Amino acid sequence: MPELPETQTIAALLNKNLKGRKIVTVQVSKDYRALPSTEIFIKAVTGKEIKSVRRVAKNILIELENGNHILFHLAMTGRLLLWNDKIGNERWVKVILHLDNGVKLTFSDMRVFGKAAVLSPKQTQELEARYGPEPLDKKTTHQQLVDRLKTKRTNIKNALLDQEIISGIGNIYATDALFLAKINPFTKTSEITLENANRLLDSIRSVLKESIKLGGSTLNDKMYVDPFGKEGKYQEHFKIYSKEKCPVCGSKVSFIKISGRGTYFCPSCQPLNKQ
Repeated sequence: MPELPETQTIAALLNKNLKGRKIVTVQVSKDYRALPSTEIFIKAVTGKEIKSVRRVAKNILIELENGNHILFHLAMTGRLLLWNDKIGNERWVKVILHLDNGVKLTFSDMRVFGKAAVLSPKQTQELEARYGPEPLDKKTTHQQLVDRLKTKRTNIKNALLDQEIISGIGNIYATDALFLAKINPFTKTSEITLENANRLLDSIRSVLKESIKLGGSTLNDKMYVDPFGKEGKYQEHFKIYSKEKCPVCGSKVSFIKISGRGTYFCPSCQPLNKQ
């Protein structure tokens, strides 16, 4: 968390509200290190106009007038918030961008797993090249997905979280997509057929689009909110994630950790080796 729908929601709102604004001053907390260094970060972004804000995988990129980008990776507990006046009770604020219209953009991170960095155009290209195809890109095909899956020797759940195979998908949406596609999370990537990949990519797109429409998912920890502090609503529409009974057949939902990630699935609707 946040995954593709959450970062897409944040990027879209920041683009709408920050495009054309100039960064007047920058504050970085003394206990935090922006990359490549706090000094370079502040110098590189101060006085620059914001051209656009977009998402790459789970990263948020703010394009500046000189071609450089500010990168924010929110990891588990990062948040980006916009403030028209004083910064409220937001805790763990690490970076503040003061804009020419008085608005402030804050980056906070409780567990400090996130990242704030400035990237050159070359570094931005290298970042983009590290990720697999975007699931919502119309150019991403079912054949492409199955071919990339077969390059890895693992189970399908792990593969969907591998950002080199397909970008932006995290635990929640992998879990829900596999349920809709009726694929057991333990299915080996070598056993995924083109028919499986057809159902799976369609299911991935379905849950991602629905979540984006609903503003993402806000869990019980309330860590994710959009830049205006609004919670997402997809958690009210989870397909199988966090459920105890299957919404399709009524069977008890199985819960197990795969590579440390909590995984929910229905043994009846998602039988192993019957894909």
